[in-house]
Amino acid sequence: MERITASLSNLEREVTAHAQGIKQVFLRNSDTPTKVTQVAYGQFAKTDYCELHSHATMEECFFIVKGQGEYVVNDETIALTSGVFIRIPAGVPHRIVSTGEEPLEYVYFGVATE
Repeated sequence: MERITASLSNLEREVTAHAQGIKQVFLRNSDTPTKVTQVAYGQFAKTDYCELHSHATMEECFFIVKGQGEYVVNDETIALTSGVFIRIPAGVPHRIVSTGEEPLEYVYFGVATE
């Protein structure tokens, strides 16, 4: 039977694809026949950031659990605090930065668009 549950307490911590911050992956694309590319819990420590980039065939969603930061989507800067949800459409330039003293914690969903 395929794994249908996961816990942060027994998921390995790994560096994000952008070499900043850490994540613990609940679900990878190889775990599901759906278009979900990844579901993860992540943290950006103070001064962690992700350079401006885009994904041609993937939409990303972030739900901020706690901490403070900024998300730049196109030319708009969005303040990140607990409870904020952001959807980044495929092909849209974006970057994230942690700005608070405490880590920026989030839940992440990636979904293939093609």
